[in-house]
Amino acid sequence: MQENAIIRAKNISVISGWWLIIPFYIIAALIMKSAFVPNTTLISNLHEYTGRNHFSSVLFFLAVPVFCIVINLFSIIKICVPPESQKPVNLILSVWFNAVIVLFSFLVLIFYLL
Repeated sequence: MQENAIIRAKNISVISGWWLIIPFYIIAALIMKSAFVPNTTLISNLHEYTGRNHFSSVLFFLAVPVFCIVINLFSIIKICVPPESQKPVNLILSVWFNAVIVLFSFLVLIFYLL
C-alpha cells in the first residue's frame, strides 16, 4: 500500500512539474525582453503582461501553483504519515521531487505577487 502511494506521488509530481514549466517559460521570456529592450525592467514587463492577459496570468501564475502546492502537499502527507499508524515515516528521500515542486510553486507565487 505504501509503495502505491509513493508511485502515485511521483506521478503527481511529474505532472505538476510539467504544469509549472508554463509560468517559468513566461518568466524566461519576460527576462529576455527586459534584457534586450531598453528602458524596461522585469517587474514592469510582468505588470504589462498581467494587464494585457489577465485571465492567463491569473491561471498560470496563481491557480496552477496553488493547485500544485495543494496536490503535492497532500501526497507528501499521505506518504509520510500513513493512515494505519500515526507515527511519521522518514520517506523524504521518496518524495524529494514533490518538495521541490512545492518550493518552485511558492517561487512562482512570490514572483507573481511582487
